[in-house]
Amino acid sequence: MSTTPYLSNSAASEAQAWDALKTLGDAALAQGGLQAVLQMFVGTLTGAEEVARVSEEAGHPDTMTPEVIAQWIYTDYAPGMQQALAQGGAA
Repeated sequence: MSTTPYLSNSAASEAQAWDALKTLGDAALAQGGLQAVLQMFVGTLTGAEEVARVSEEAGHPDTMTPEVIAQWIYTDYAPGMQQALAQGGAA
């Protein structure tokens, strides 16, 4: 099995995650200033650590961890935080 599709998918997922974080960071800055951005940053790190732990416990190879975290960011974390910001505060 070739690793090229995984690398390609991983790069695309990481690009989507960075875009989602940039958009979320801009919204957090506009909504609550630097404090909101820092809260978002801490939330991202804490959540990513948990996602990595669960992935490891599920037996996924370490090489999948960046992909799993990236997908979590743009499918779950960023949309949820965007919704929280829209409702008037960070979760």
